[in-house]
Amino acid sequence: MELATLHPYKIPIQEMVHRYEQIYVAAINDIFQSRQLHNQWLGPEIKCLTKDLRGDVIAGFAFTVQWIFDPLPDERPRPAAKMVESYPANSIIVVDTGADQVSGFWGELATTVCVRNGVRGAVINGGAKDTGIVKRMGFPIFARFTSPVDGFYRSRLRDWQIPIWFNGVLIKPGDFIVGDNDGVLAIPQEIAEDILLEAERRVSSESATRKLLKQGISAPEASAMTDRQDL
Repeated sequence: MELATLHPYKIPIQEMVHRYEQIYVAAINDIFQSRQLHNQWLGPEIKCLTKDLRGDVIAGFAFTVQWIFDPLPDERPRPAAKMVESYPANSIIVVDTGADQVSGFWGELATTVCVRNGVRGAVINGGAKDTGIVKRMGFPIFARFTSPVDGFYRSRLRDWQIPIWFNGVLIKPGDFIVGDNDGVLAIPQEIAEDILLEAERRVSSESATRKLLKQGISAPEASAMTDRQDL
């Protein structure tokens, strides 16, 4: 698969990742709400389980994976290993687990490949395993829960780099994913560059407003001076 098909953006992907990682999720979601886009947050259960983000933001383009609940062995030779090896730099791996409520779909070995390849993080609609080891590796995994049960033995890898549903949010390969301590947002690729520019303007406005507030200027005055409707 050619790199251009993975992230369909005019802005160089490394630059886009860096710029998005300067913008917190709440600011982006404010823009979504102003555009009447109310269904891009992946939900309150999806939290970073393996890294203390504090003020850090994790961003990258979506590399999608779909598992289905099927205990029959896969007839293909090592499909999961082939998939993991193809994870590209600056991606975030987004995993549909087929609503598995028990298994872990991530572990130390996948993390080792991701760190080597320059993957930014993983977002799992389900569980992750080996999280203690992954914490020491400093790799961010957003997931619902931890589990010692390996999903490989309970599920079948349907495919990767296909559109998936994640808590009611449609995610396509190449969409932009941004996560921090407040959760994870999926940004459709068609508007990802436009949202980036608007979010940068919003963060600049908030920084100016914050400075005025620290100087003792009242909230109504500060918001009027920076042309904001809210704080």
